Amino acid sequence: MLVSMADAPAPVRTTGGMSVKQGWRYTRWGSVFLSVDFYAGAPAGIAIGLLPALNKASGSMATTLLIALGAALVAIAAVVVAAVTIFVTLLSPEYEQVLDRLPGGVKGAAKPFVRVAWVSVIGTLCSFAAALAWPAIPQHRWWLLWLTFSIPAALTAQALLGSAQLVSIGSFHVEKRAALMKAVREVRQRQNRPSRSA
Repeated sequence: MLVSMADAPAPVRTTGGMSVKQGWRYTRWGSVFLSVDFYAGAPAGIAIGLLPALNKASGSMATTLLIALGAALVAIAAVVVAAVTIFVTLLSPEYEQVLDRLPGGVKGAAKPFVRVAWVSVIGTLCSFAAALAWPAIPQHRWWLLWLTFSIPAALTAQALLGSAQLVSIGSFHVEKRAALMKAVREVRQRQNRPSRSA
């Protein structure tokens, strides 16, 4: 089962403005390289890259597969843009105040969406570049064939797993915003009731 960033424990934060040393897991690059989508997607791409490098039948259709991977990554990037749009619609003033209290605030909550979008865009560029380069690579250089195919495959696997995590993060935000809005409605109803003592 994939673990979303929403389920991760929050780093320690102080109110006095003093900096607190965070674990590498919560840094900019640590959250990329130590995420489930990276350490599951990278080995999957490396393994998939062996097929066209070692098998002539798969190698003959590698250009088509690389173009298909690029197209899939473009589609993932489009879905991420739609997910960010939905996330933005959830940002009521009350929910924005809640997110501002978290480490990273609203920007931190949007980072997983941004990272998956970047992985998709970089993967698309790598896929199309690899599709153009594939016919020029000598067939006896299996390691070069493997490298050319495995990088786009790894980025595609990472983007697919990342988009699955975005679904769980999105449902987390929908659930929390619904609970917040229910609490806000209840408070407003209590405030609007006439007092019995009057």
